[in-house]
Amino acid sequence: MNRSAADDSVRELARRVWLYRLGSELEAAQRFEALAPMLRELGVSDVIVAMAAKAASDELRHASLCRELIQHFGGVAPPEQQVSVRAIAPAGLHGRERVLYEVVALSCVTETLSTALLGALVARARDSVCKQAMHSILRDEVNHSRLGWALLAEEHARGARDCVGEYLPRMFAATLGDEFFSLATAPDPRLAELAGLGSLERAERQQIVQETLVHVIFPGLERFGIETGAGRRWLRTI
Repeated sequence: MNRSAADDSVRELARRVWLYRLGSELEAAQRFEALAPMLRELGVSDVIVAMAAKAASDELRHASLCRELIQHFGGVAPPEQQVSVRAIAPAGLHGRERVLYEVVALSCVTETLSTALLGALVARARDSVCKQAMHSILRDEVNHSRLGWALLAEEHARGARDCVGEYLPRMFAATLGDEFFSLATAPDPRLAELAGLGSLERAERQQIVQETLVHVIFPGLERFGIETGAGRRWLRTI
């Protein structure tokens, strides 16, 4: 494959990455938008409610950035789309515990992992437009992660029981998706180039995820009374 064809192939992969991210950002926007009134009804602090509302707005802006990057890499951004989301909490949880599970999954886990992965991507970025977009998203993801930890702190202070610990393996598996656990395929030299355009190679993603779980997420959950034994055992099996 000549250099020009290789560049086109990598740009096509980059378009796919940002098209996938577009759907993820729209889904996150809807989840945060749904959480804001639920948190208000539960009587949590106004600061946390405001953080959820702002996160929904942030995620819509991230979706716009994804559209711009799709176009930047030579694609055509899809029309505005509605993303259907469903509750992710286990059927056995209700009311306040159900909302807490949703926030832990979305903010403490997903957004904390996203912060770590984006930090690595920004450091590796070799395209100025892509780097600027990822840096902007990264700043917001940090705050979206803080929302979850702030809610956990409030709930812990009011004496809430641990309703999350036993479900951590399920939560992590759903957050990471099937691709994280798939068997390694033949090396693709294009993937090393793609790291500079928005997607890390699978082995590096796995390492970052594992380190973030061990050094950030597990200690954070334990600080607020959540038992992480099931999650730690699950991590040792993957």
